[in-house]
Amino acid sequence: MTKFSFFIVLLLLATACPPAPPTENVLEIKNGETVEVAGEQMKLTLSAVNDSRCPKDAQCVTAGEAKVTLTINKGGATETAELTGKGLCYEEDGTCGSEATAMGYRFRLLSLNPYPEQNVMPNPEDYVAKVAYSVFQPN
Repeated sequence: MTKFSFFIVLLLLATACPPAPPTENVLEIKNGETVEVAGEQMKLTLSAVNDSRCPKDAQCVTAGEAKVTLTINKGGATETAELTGKGLCYEEDGTCGSEATAMGYRFRLLSLNPYPEQNVMPNPEDYVAKVAYSVFQPN
């Protein structure tokens, strides 16, 4: 009977479902703004935006990029994370942005708006970053 029980337990372990991926939450943060993340005892600040993306309807040698700096404050500790968005990429699902880890979280840049237009660069205070975050779980 013990061999049969061992086999059943082994079979159950082999067919168990993998753990669910971490839940991703999305925030929109204006340049210079600090938002408090509900339930996480964490504050995020979009502390800098450096935008060199090629404007819409312009011909550029390179597509450029936009770099945003997030300042993360949790439990009295502070850390920064730099995220980069590709130029000439308009998707808002994360395919245009990079990710970084800080303070035990994974951050992904989903979008940075407004996108520059020919002869019209956005004012620094007009930028809004859409950022996804989740608890970091190393592979």
